[in-house]
Amino acid sequence: MSKRNQTLYDVAIVGTGPAGCLLAYELARAGWAVLLLEKKRLPRYKTCGGGLTQRARGLIPFDIENVIEDRAHTIRLRVDYQTAFTQAQPSPAVHLVMRDRLDDCLAQHAVANGAVLLDQTRFLSLSGPPGNLTIQTSAGSFRARVIVGADGVHSRVARVMQLPIKYRLMPALEAELIVPPATLSRFAGTIYFDFGVTPGGYAWLFPKKNHLSAGILARRRSAKQLKPHFFQYLTKNGLRRETDIRSLRLHSIPCRPDCRNRYADQRGLIVGDGTGLVDPVTGEGIYYALKSACIAAVAIKMHLKRRQPLTHHYNRDIKMEIESEILRADILARILYSFPAFSNRVLKNYGAKIGAKHMAVYLGAMTYRQLFNYVLSPKGVAYLLRPAGKSDRSDDQPLPTA
Repeated sequence: MSKRNQTLYDVAIVGTGPAGCLLAYELARAGWAVLLLEKKRLPRYKTCGGGLTQRARGLIPFDIENVIEDRAHTIRLRVDYQTAFTQAQPSPAVHLVMRDRLDDCLAQHAVANGAVLLDQTRFLSLSGPPGNLTIQTSAGSFRARVIVGADGVHSRVARVMQLPIKYRLMPALEAELIVPPATLSRFAGTIYFDFGVTPGGYAWLFPKKNHLSAGILARRRSAKQLKPHFFQYLTKNGLRRETDIRSLRLHSIPCRPDCRNRYADQRGLIVGDGTGLVDPVTGEGIYYALKSACIAAVAIKMHLKRRQPLTHHYNRDIKMEIESEILRADILARILYSFPAFSNRVLKNYGAKIGAKHMAVYLGAMTYRQLFNYVLSPKGVAYLLRPAGKSDRSDDQPLPTA
Protein backbone atom coordinates (compact mmCIF):
# COMPACT_ATOMS: atom_id res chain seq x y z
CA MET A 1 0.00 0.00 0.00
CA SER A 2 1.38 3.42 -0.96
CA LYS A 3 2.10 6.14 1.58
CA ARG A 4 -0.76 8.31 0.29
CA ASN A 5 -3.23 5.47 0.88
CA GLN A 6 -2.07 5.23 4.51
CA THR A 7 -2.30 9.00 5.14
CA LEU A 8 -5.19 10.27 7.26
CA TYR A 9 -6.37 13.26 5.23
CA ASP A 10 -8.28 16.03 6.91
CA VAL A 11 -10.69 16.27 3.98
CA ALA A 12 -11.38 14.08 0.96
CA ILE A 13 -13.27 15.84 -1.86
CA VAL A 14 -14.95 13.80 -4.59
CA GLY A 15 -15.30 15.78 -7.83
CA THR A 16 -13.24 18.49 -9.54
CA GLY A 17 -15.90 20.93 -10.69
CA PRO A 18 -15.69 24.58 -9.57
CA ALA A 19 -17.06 23.80 -6.08
CA GLY A 20 -14.73 20.89 -5.34
CA CYS A 21 -11.63 22.62 -6.68
CA LEU A 22 -12.24 25.96 -4.96
CA LEU A 23 -12.91 24.17 -1.66
CA ALA A 24 -9.71 22.12 -2.07
CA TYR A 25 -7.77 25.32 -2.76
CA GLU A 26 -9.14 27.16 0.29
CA LEU A 27 -8.52 24.24 2.67
CA ALA A 28 -5.07 23.37 1.30
CA ARG A 29 -4.00 27.00 1.44
CA ALA A 30 -5.01 27.05 5.11
CA GLY A 31 -2.71 24.10 5.78
CA TRP A 32 -5.16 21.18 5.90
CA ALA A 33 -4.34 17.85 4.24
CA VAL A 34 -6.70 17.59 1.25
CA LEU A 35 -7.32 14.68 -1.12
CA LEU A 36 -9.10 15.59 -4.36
CA LEU A 37 -10.62 12.72 -6.37
CA GLU A 38 -11.88 12.77 -9.97
CA LYS A 39 -13.32 9.80 -11.86
CA LYS A 40 -12.23 11.09 -15.29
CA ARG A 41 -8.85 12.09 -16.65
CA LEU A 42 -8.11 15.81 -16.32
CA PRO A 43 -8.62 18.06 -18.09
CA ARG A 44 -12.00 16.51 -18.93
CA TYR A 45 -14.32 18.00 -21.52
CA LYS A 46 -17.78 19.16 -20.48
CA THR A 47 -20.41 20.71 -22.73
CA CYS A 48 -21.45 23.86 -20.90
CA GLY A 49 -22.50 27.41 -21.64
CA GLY A 50 -19.54 28.45 -19.52
CA GLY A 51 -20.95 31.80 -18.46
CA LEU A 52 -18.98 33.05 -15.47
CA THR A 53 -20.97 35.99 -14.13
CA GLN A 54 -19.28 38.97 -12.56
CA ARG A 55 -20.47 37.92 -9.10
CA ALA A 56 -19.09 34.40 -9.69
CA ARG A 57 -15.75 35.75 -10.89
CA GLY A 58 -15.51 37.72 -7.66
CA LEU A 59 -15.47 34.49 -5.63
CA ILE A 60 -12.31 33.15 -7.31
CA PRO A 61 -9.36 34.58 -5.37
CA PHE A 62 -6.72 34.25 -8.08
CA ASP A 63 -6.11 35.18 -11.70
CA ILE A 64 -7.88 33.10 -14.38
CA GLU A 65 -7.29 35.38 -17.37
CA ASN A 66 -5.62 32.59 -19.37
CA VAL A 67 -8.86 30.54 -19.48
CA ILE A 68 -11.25 33.34 -20.47
CA GLU A 69 -12.39 32.82 -24.08
CA ASP A 70 -14.48 35.97 -24.54
CA ARG A 71 -16.01 38.75 -22.47
CA ALA A 72 -19.66 39.70 -22.82
CA HIS A 73 -20.00 43.44 -22.34
CA THR A 74 -23.49 43.32 -23.86
CA ILE A 75 -26.52 41.33 -22.73
CA ARG A 76 -29.42 40.99 -25.16
CA LEU A 77 -32.86 39.66 -24.25
CA ARG A 78 -35.14 38.77 -27.17
CA VAL A 79 -38.75 37.63 -27.37
CA ASP A 80 -39.80 35.92 -30.59
CA TYR A 81 -36.39 37.00 -31.97
CA GLN A 82 -37.18 40.69 -31.41
CA THR A 83 -34.96 42.60 -28.98
CA ALA A 84 -36.84 43.50 -25.80
CA PHE A 85 -33.79 44.60 -23.79
CA THR A 86 -30.14 45.26 -24.41
CA GLN A 87 -27.57 46.68 -22.06
CA ALA A 88 -23.87 47.33 -22.55
CA GLN A 89 -21.46 47.46 -19.62
CA PRO A 90 -18.02 49.12 -19.52
CA SER A 91 -16.73 46.06 -17.68
CA PRO A 92 -17.72 42.50 -18.64
CA ALA A 93 -21.05 41.31 -17.24
CA VAL A 94 -20.16 37.69 -18.05
CA HIS A 95 -16.82 36.00 -18.74
CA LEU A 96 -17.05 33.09 -21.19
CA VAL A 97 -14.98 30.00 -20.41
CA MET A 98 -14.62 26.36 -21.41
CA ARG A 99 -15.32 24.16 -18.42
CA ASP A 100 -12.43 21.76 -19.03
CA ARG A 101 -9.95 24.63 -18.91
CA LEU A 102 -11.62 26.44 -16.00
CA ASP A 103 -11.93 23.31 -13.85
CA ASP A 104 -8.36 22.25 -14.59
CA CYS A 105 -7.10 25.74 -13.75
CA LEU A 106 -8.88 25.63 -10.38
CA ALA A 107 -7.60 22.11 -9.70
CA GLN A 108 -4.00 23.09 -10.45
CA HIS A 109 -4.22 26.02 -8.04
CA ALA A 110 -5.41 23.59 -5.36
CA VAL A 111 -2.46 21.27 -6.11
CA ALA A 112 -0.01 24.18 -6.06
CA ASN A 113 -1.17 24.93 -2.51
CA GLY A 114 -0.70 21.36 -1.32
CA ALA A 115 -3.79 19.35 -2.27
CA VAL A 116 -3.23 15.79 -3.53
CA LEU A 117 -5.09 15.23 -6.81
CA LEU A 118 -5.96 11.78 -8.14
CA ASP A 119 -7.82 11.69 -11.43
CA GLN A 120 -9.16 8.54 -13.10
CA THR A 121 -10.19 7.48 -9.59
CA ARG A 122 -13.83 6.57 -9.03
CA PHE A 123 -15.48 6.87 -5.61
CA LEU A 124 -17.16 3.58 -4.64
CA SER A 125 -18.20 3.50 -1.00
CA LEU A 126 -17.84 5.01 2.45
CA SER A 127 -17.48 3.39 5.85
CA GLY A 128 -16.18 4.12 9.33
CA PRO A 129 -17.15 6.51 12.12
CA PRO A 130 -17.08 10.33 11.82
CA GLY A 131 -13.52 11.58 12.02
CA ASN A 132 -12.02 8.30 10.82
CA LEU A 133 -13.65 7.49 7.50
CA THR A 134 -12.57 4.87 4.99
CA ILE A 135 -13.19 5.87 1.39
CA GLN A 136 -13.13 3.01 -1.08
CA THR A 137 -12.16 3.97 -4.63
CA SER A 138 -11.08 2.30 -7.85
CA ALA A 139 -7.49 3.10 -6.80
CA GLY A 140 -7.81 1.54 -3.36
CA SER A 141 -8.96 2.83 0.02
CA PHE A 142 -8.13 6.17 1.64
CA ARG A 143 -8.73 7.59 5.09
CA ALA A 144 -10.12 11.00 5.91
CA ARG A 145 -11.68 12.90 8.79
CA VAL A 146 -14.29 14.59 6.56
CA ILE A 147 -15.74 13.72 3.16
CA VAL A 148 -17.18 16.20 0.67
CA GLY A 149 -19.37 15.32 -2.29
CA ALA A 150 -18.71 17.68 -5.20
CA ASP A 151 -19.71 15.10 -7.78
CA GLY A 152 -22.62 16.75 -9.55
CA VAL A 153 -26.38 16.47 -9.87
CA HIS A 154 -26.62 12.72 -9.35
CA SER A 155 -24.12 12.78 -6.48
CA ARG A 156 -23.03 9.30 -5.49
CA VAL A 157 -21.57 10.67 -2.27
CA ALA A 158 -24.95 12.16 -1.29
CA ARG A 159 -26.64 8.81 -1.97
CA VAL A 160 -24.07 6.84 0.03
CA MET A 161 -24.39 9.30 2.92
CA GLN A 162 -28.20 9.03 2.61
CA LEU A 163 -28.60 12.77 2.90
CA PRO A 164 -32.22 13.92 2.47
CA ILE A 165 -31.66 16.14 -0.59
CA LYS A 166 -34.61 16.42 -2.96
CA TYR A 167 -35.21 18.67 -5.95
CA ARG A 168 -36.81 18.60 -9.37
CA LEU A 169 -34.90 18.41 -12.63
CA MET A 170 -35.42 20.31 -15.84
CA PRO A 171 -33.88 19.13 -19.12
CA ALA A 172 -31.46 21.23 -21.13
CA LEU A 173 -29.83 20.58 -24.49
CA GLU A 174 -26.42 22.16 -25.08
CA ALA A 175 -24.03 22.09 -28.01
CA GLU A 176 -20.79 23.60 -29.26
CA LEU A 177 -21.14 25.12 -32.74
CA ILE A 178 -18.22 25.44 -35.14
CA VAL A 179 -18.94 28.47 -37.31
CA PRO A 180 -17.05 30.55 -39.89
CA PRO A 181 -14.98 33.48 -38.53
CA ALA A 182 -17.41 36.06 -39.97
CA THR A 183 -20.30 34.42 -38.10
CA LEU A 184 -18.29 34.17 -34.91
CA SER A 185 -17.42 37.86 -35.03
CA ARG A 186 -21.14 38.68 -35.42
CA PHE A 187 -21.83 37.19 -31.99
CA ALA A 188 -18.58 38.15 -30.23
CA GLY A 189 -18.87 40.15 -27.02
CA THR A 190 -22.63 39.58 -26.62
CA ILE A 191 -24.72 36.90 -24.96
CA TYR A 192 -28.30 36.24 -26.03
CA PHE A 193 -31.25 35.10 -23.94
CA ASP A 194 -34.20 34.16 -26.16
CA PHE A 195 -37.79 33.65 -25.02
CA GLY A 196 -40.61 32.45 -27.23
CA VAL A 197 -38.36 29.69 -28.63
CA THR A 198 -39.96 26.91 -26.60
CA PRO A 199 -42.98 27.07 -24.28
CA GLY A 200 -41.99 27.31 -20.64
CA GLY A 201 -38.29 27.86 -21.26
CA TYR A 202 -35.65 29.85 -23.09
CA ALA A 203 -32.64 29.45 -25.38
CA TRP A 204 -29.21 31.05 -25.34
CA LEU A 205 -26.15 31.81 -27.45
CA PHE A 206 -22.74 32.41 -25.85
CA PRO A 207 -19.60 33.30 -27.85
CA LYS A 208 -16.29 31.53 -27.22
CA LYS A 209 -12.84 32.01 -28.74
CA ASN A 210 -13.24 29.59 -31.66
CA HIS A 211 -16.91 28.60 -31.58
CA LEU A 212 -20.37 29.34 -30.17
CA SER A 213 -22.12 27.61 -27.30
CA ALA A 214 -25.88 27.26 -27.69
CA GLY A 215 -28.57 25.66 -25.58
CA ILE A 216 -32.22 25.42 -24.70
CA LEU A 217 -34.06 24.44 -21.52
CA ALA A 218 -37.65 24.12 -20.36
CA ARG A 219 -39.22 23.50 -17.00
CA ARG A 220 -41.72 20.86 -18.12
CA ARG A 221 -40.61 19.35 -21.41
CA SER A 222 -38.77 16.19 -22.35
CA ALA A 223 -35.49 16.15 -24.24
CA LYS A 224 -37.32 14.80 -27.32
CA GLN A 225 -39.62 17.81 -27.27
CA LEU A 226 -36.68 20.21 -26.93
CA LYS A 227 -34.68 18.93 -29.90
CA PRO A 228 -36.85 20.30 -32.76
CA HIS A 229 -37.10 23.66 -30.99
CA PHE A 230 -33.32 23.75 -30.66
CA PHE A 231 -32.70 23.09 -34.36
CA GLN A 232 -35.31 25.68 -35.29
CA TYR A 233 -33.54 28.15 -33.00
CA LEU A 234 -30.27 27.60 -34.85
CA THR A 235 -32.00 28.07 -38.21
CA LYS A 236 -33.65 31.31 -37.06
CA ASN A 237 -30.21 32.63 -36.12
CA GLY A 238 -28.78 31.68 -39.51
CA LEU A 239 -26.62 28.94 -38.01
CA ARG A 240 -27.81 25.47 -38.86
CA ARG A 241 -26.76 25.25 -42.52
CA GLU A 242 -23.31 26.68 -41.92
CA THR A 243 -22.70 25.09 -38.55
CA ASP A 244 -20.90 21.95 -37.51
CA ILE A 245 -22.82 20.85 -34.42
CA ARG A 246 -20.39 19.26 -31.98
CA SER A 247 -21.14 17.54 -28.68
CA LEU A 248 -24.91 17.94 -28.50
CA ARG A 249 -25.61 16.80 -24.94
CA LEU A 250 -28.60 16.51 -22.63
CA HIS A 251 -28.17 17.82 -19.09
CA SER A 252 -30.41 17.64 -16.06
CA ILE A 253 -30.53 20.97 -14.24
CA PRO A 254 -31.85 21.08 -10.67
CA CYS A 255 -34.70 23.35 -9.69
CA ARG A 256 -37.16 23.76 -6.83
CA PRO A 257 -35.16 22.31 -3.90
CA ASP A 258 -37.14 20.99 -0.95
CA CYS A 259 -36.96 23.35 2.03
CA ARG A 260 -36.47 20.28 4.28
CA ASN A 261 -33.17 19.40 2.57
CA ARG A 262 -30.11 18.71 4.71
CA TYR A 263 -26.71 19.11 3.12
CA ALA A 264 -24.41 17.73 5.83
CA ASP A 265 -24.13 15.11 8.56
CA GLN A 266 -21.38 14.27 11.06
CA ARG A 267 -19.26 12.64 8.34
CA GLY A 268 -19.25 15.37 5.71
CA LEU A 269 -21.23 17.55 3.36
CA ILE A 270 -22.29 18.21 -0.24
CA VAL A 271 -21.35 21.22 -2.39
CA GLY A 272 -22.12 22.33 -5.94
CA ASP A 273 -24.88 20.93 -8.16
CA GLY A 274 -25.40 17.96 -5.84
CA THR A 275 -27.16 20.31 -3.45
CA GLY A 276 -29.73 21.10 -6.15
CA LEU A 277 -29.02 24.81 -5.60
CA VAL A 278 -28.88 26.15 -9.16
CA ASP A 279 -30.43 29.35 -10.52
CA PRO A 280 -33.95 28.21 -11.53
CA VAL A 281 -34.47 31.20 -13.81
CA THR A 282 -31.40 30.77 -16.02
CA GLY A 283 -30.06 27.33 -15.07
CA GLU A 284 -26.69 28.91 -14.18
CA GLY A 285 -24.91 26.93 -11.47
CA ILE A 286 -21.29 28.08 -11.30
CA TYR A 287 -21.95 31.01 -8.96
CA TYR A 288 -23.87 28.95 -6.42
CA ALA A 289 -21.32 26.12 -6.68
CA LEU A 290 -18.51 28.53 -5.81
CA LYS A 291 -20.62 30.11 -3.08
CA SER A 292 -21.33 26.71 -1.51
CA ALA A 293 -17.59 26.00 -1.53
CA CYS A 294 -16.90 29.24 0.33
CA ILE A 295 -19.51 28.37 2.96
CA ALA A 296 -18.19 24.82 3.23
CA ALA A 297 -14.61 26.04 3.73
CA VAL A 298 -15.64 28.09 6.76
CA ALA A 299 -17.74 25.25 8.23
CA ILE A 300 -15.00 22.62 7.77
CA LYS A 301 -12.30 24.85 9.25
CA MET A 302 -14.46 25.49 12.32
CA HIS A 303 -15.14 21.76 12.59
CA LEU A 304 -11.49 20.73 12.32
CA LYS A 305 -10.15 23.52 14.53
CA ARG A 306 -12.81 23.81 17.21
CA ARG A 307 -14.74 20.54 16.96
CA GLN A 308 -17.87 22.45 16.02
CA PRO A 309 -20.46 20.24 14.26
CA LEU A 310 -20.68 20.39 10.48
CA THR A 311 -24.41 19.78 10.58
CA HIS A 312 -25.21 22.98 12.45
CA HIS A 313 -23.00 25.49 10.70
CA TYR A 314 -23.17 24.25 7.12
CA ASN A 315 -26.89 23.47 7.00
CA ARG A 316 -27.72 26.78 8.67
CA ASP A 317 -25.45 28.94 6.54
CA ILE A 318 -26.23 27.33 3.18
CA LYS A 319 -29.95 27.68 3.86
CA MET A 320 -29.61 31.33 4.86
CA GLU A 321 -27.19 32.39 2.12
CA ILE A 322 -28.20 30.20 -0.85
CA GLU A 323 -31.34 28.13 -0.37
CA SER A 324 -33.51 31.09 0.62
CA GLU A 325 -32.31 32.90 -2.53
CA ILE A 326 -33.04 29.90 -4.75
CA LEU A 327 -36.54 29.38 -3.33
CA ARG A 328 -37.45 32.99 -4.06
CA ALA A 329 -35.92 32.77 -7.52
CA ASP A 330 -37.94 29.61 -8.10
CA ILE A 331 -41.20 31.46 -7.48
CA LEU A 332 -40.13 34.07 -10.03
CA ALA A 333 -39.20 31.25 -12.44
CA ARG A 334 -42.61 29.62 -12.04
CA ILE A 335 -44.31 32.93 -12.79
CA LEU A 336 -42.09 33.35 -15.85
CA TYR A 337 -42.34 29.82 -17.27
CA SER A 338 -45.73 28.47 -16.19
CA PHE A 339 -47.71 30.92 -18.33
CA PRO A 340 -45.49 31.45 -21.40
CA ALA A 341 -48.04 33.31 -23.54
CA PHE A 342 -48.65 35.83 -20.76
CA SER A 343 -45.01 36.14 -19.66
CA ASN A 344 -43.80 36.63 -23.25
CA ARG A 345 -46.27 39.51 -23.67
CA VAL A 346 -44.99 41.01 -20.44
CA LEU A 347 -41.38 40.63 -21.61
CA LYS A 348 -42.20 42.28 -24.95
CA ASN A 349 -43.77 45.27 -23.21
CA TYR A 350 -41.53 45.57 -20.17
CA GLY A 351 -38.38 43.75 -21.20
CA ALA A 352 -36.22 46.81 -20.58
CA LYS A 353 -37.39 47.07 -16.99
CA ILE A 354 -37.26 43.37 -16.21
CA GLY A 355 -33.95 42.84 -18.01
CA ALA A 356 -32.28 45.71 -16.16
CA LYS A 357 -33.34 44.29 -12.82
CA HIS A 358 -32.10 40.81 -13.66
CA MET A 359 -28.85 42.28 -14.94
CA ALA A 360 -28.38 43.78 -11.47
CA VAL A 361 -28.59 40.23 -10.04
CA TYR A 362 -26.02 38.98 -12.57
CA LEU A 363 -23.67 41.82 -11.67
CA GLY A 364 -24.03 41.15 -7.95
CA ALA A 365 -25.69 44.53 -7.33
CA MET A 366 -28.98 42.91 -6.30
CA THR A 367 -29.98 39.59 -4.76
CA TYR A 368 -32.94 37.43 -5.75
CA ARG A 369 -34.39 38.16 -2.31
CA GLN A 370 -34.37 41.89 -3.12
CA LEU A 371 -35.72 41.26 -6.62
CA PHE A 372 -38.49 39.04 -5.24
CA ASN A 373 -39.50 41.61 -2.63
CA TYR A 374 -39.42 44.36 -5.22
CA VAL A 375 -41.42 42.57 -7.93
CA LEU A 376 -44.19 41.65 -5.50
CA SER A 377 -44.28 45.05 -3.81
CA PRO A 378 -46.91 47.67 -4.77
CA LYS A 379 -44.09 49.89 -6.07
CA GLY A 380 -42.67 47.10 -8.21
CA VAL A 381 -46.03 46.08 -9.66
CA ALA A 382 -46.84 49.71 -10.46
CA TYR A 383 -43.45 50.15 -12.13
CA LEU A 384 -43.78 47.04 -14.27
CA LEU A 385 -47.34 47.88 -15.29
CA ARG A 386 -46.56 51.49 -16.17
CA PRO A 387 -46.93 51.94 -19.94
CA ALA A 388 -43.62 51.28 -21.68
CA GLY A 389 -42.40 54.45 -23.35
CA LYS A 390 -39.56 55.20 -25.67
CA SER A 391 -37.18 55.83 -22.77
CA ASP A 392 -37.81 52.31 -21.45
CA ARG A 393 -35.96 50.88 -24.46
CA SER A 394 -32.81 52.85 -23.75
CA ASP A 395 -29.66 50.86 -23.01
CA ASP A 396 -28.85 53.15 -20.08
CA GLN A 397 -32.31 53.29 -18.54
CA PRO A 398 -31.85 54.19 -14.82
CA LEU A 399 -33.15 51.70 -12.27
CA PRO A 400 -35.53 52.67 -9.49
CA THR A 401 -34.25 52.10 -5.99
CA ALA A 402 -35.12 48.63 -4.74
